[in-house]
Formats: sequence, structure tokens, C-alpha cells
Amino acid sequence: MVEFLVVVVVSIMVVCVGIFGLISPAGVVGFIARWQSPAGLWTASIARLVFGIALWLVAPSSRTPVVLKVVSVVSVASAVVLLVAGVSRFESILSWWSHQAAVFQRGWSAVAMAGGAFILWSVIMKRNR
Repeated sequence: MVEFLVVVVVSIMVVCVGIFGLISPAGVVGFIARWQSPAGLWTASIARLVFGIALWLVAPSSRTPVVLKVVSVVSVASAVVLLVAGVSRFESILSWWSHQAAVFQRGWSAVAMAGGAFILWSVIMKRNR
């Protein structure tokens, strides 16, 4: 049950950040910039790790178990990569991202929103059956 709640809460957060990015790409860059510290990277990595594990545990009872297991592996791997990359590399990526066109940033925000919505659909709709 806890893993289900973790997946739902994180998915809702991803949808909200995606919507925020569609409305204000610069606002999302500012929000993400707040994570530019060792503590921020550790927090983000732990969140990705917990989400990945929770998603793995919830996947078998979802509408799309294989897809969610793949996403869970990507989430866990991204947690490790984020820590290995470190703050300086994260700052470089954020700088590159902030210099992209708003349409590019909005496109990726739409992808995030759709991904979060897909995960919600996968876990909630199956559970309600």
C-alpha cells in the first residue's frame, strides 16, 4: 500500500511540474535550479530510487507491468547517474536547458506531464477494477 501511495504522489507531482513547465518554462528552470547543491542532488537521487523501487513493486498489479518495470529500472539508474555526475555536471545541463527555446522546454514538459499521467492511469485504473 505504501508503494502505491509513493507512485501516485510522485506521478501527480510529475504531472504538476509538467503543467508548470507548459505554462512557464523559465519557472521550471528556476525550480530545478534550487536543487543545485550536494544535499539537493542526494534528495533528488533518493526520491528517484524510492520511486523506482515502489514502481517495481506496484508494476505487477498495474495495467502495463512491463512498461512500468522498465521505467522503474530507468528511475533507479538515473538516481545513480545523478550522484555520479555531481553538482557541476548538473549545473552544466541546467545551463544548457535554460538556453533552449521555450517550445523545446514546453515539449519536454508535455512529455513529463504525459508520462506522469500514463503511470497514474496504469496503476489507478487497474487497482479500481
